[in-house]
Amino acid sequence: MTVYIEQKEVTNGVPQGSVFGLQLIMIYMNSLDDGIKIADDTKIEVIINILSSILAQAPPGEFSEVVNDMRALLNDDELICENIEQITAKYNLEQFTPVEIMEHKEKVLITEYGNLGNGYFVDPMQKISFKFDHLNKNVSDIQPCALDISVESWRRAIECALINYVKKYYPDGNCTVYGQAYGKHCQVITACIESHKYQRHEFWNGSWKSDWKLMLCPPNAEVMGTIKVQAHYFEEGNINLTNNVEVKQNLALKNESEGAAEFVKVIENADTEFQVGLMENYQKLDCLLKGLRRQLPFTHTTIDWNKIINAKIVREIDLAQALRESKPERLNFH
Repeated sequence: MTVYIEQKEVTNGVPQGSVFGLQLIMIYMNSLDDGIKIADDTKIEVIINILSSILAQAPPGEFSEVVNDMRALLNDDELICENIEQITAKYNLEQFTPVEIMEHKEKVLITEYGNLGNGYFVDPMQKISFKFDHLNKNVSDIQPCALDISVESWRRAIECALINYVKKYYPDGNCTVYGQAYGKHCQVITACIESHKYQRHEFWNGSWKSDWKLMLCPPNAEVMGTIKVQAHYFEEGNINLTNNVEVKQNLALKNESEGAAEFVKVIENADTEFQVGLMENYQKLDCLLKGLRRQLPFTHTTIDWNKIINAKIVREIDLAQALRESKPERLNFH
């Protein structure tokens, strides 16, 4: 497998990591006409969409920090409070957030596959349902939950095999396996894996997520999966790397025990191939980043904030008054 990284021209949007990127977003939102009620609604909708998009892209382990940054920029806690629960719920689902229930040794993942609606989720291993508070990450109202008996033997076999695999290769990882029957002749086993490493004192955070489906439609069986890796490095810079790959493979249908072993073997091979591809490309990444880096002069002088304040574009967007009121410290860039 080869992972390709190529340079492309950016024709729209705001470059990631730019100094005035967030300010430009605010300029765009504030430029919307607020003199008409319809325009007010449009402006709020645009703000919510931008807020949702930014928070959805928050690096692993840094969601709270991004929320606080947006609070400072928007200066509208009421608007954020009205929408933060829905945004956080979506983020938790996409991140496969691990949750501990009743001090069980295996955590359950919060995913769309276990979503029962109205804030309730299922833990297939313990055969329980529970209500999950996305903001505080608390569990409540734990109840017994019946699973689909027709697919439980396959689900349980894959669960046992996958737990052993995750413990071997993901020391801090977690997995959850779901089962669902569609009619009499089709069963689907969905396996989710999550592992993360937060190293803020070393200025990086990262996560590995994958979800796999085993389609059992006798006499055929098919495996489909997606692996996604995200890493954020923020020492003397801001680099966010995201890679993903899709896998598809047919399997010979066997009994539950042998089928589970074959299913996990497919996952292991795909994980290994993907990781090797990443390492090969990351070795070339240093040269690539040097080519993409902005060529800025080394002036060894402080920024003259008065020139920025008096610039024509700043006056036109009414940012000058905000800069004067904030009284920013003089920064020395070398």
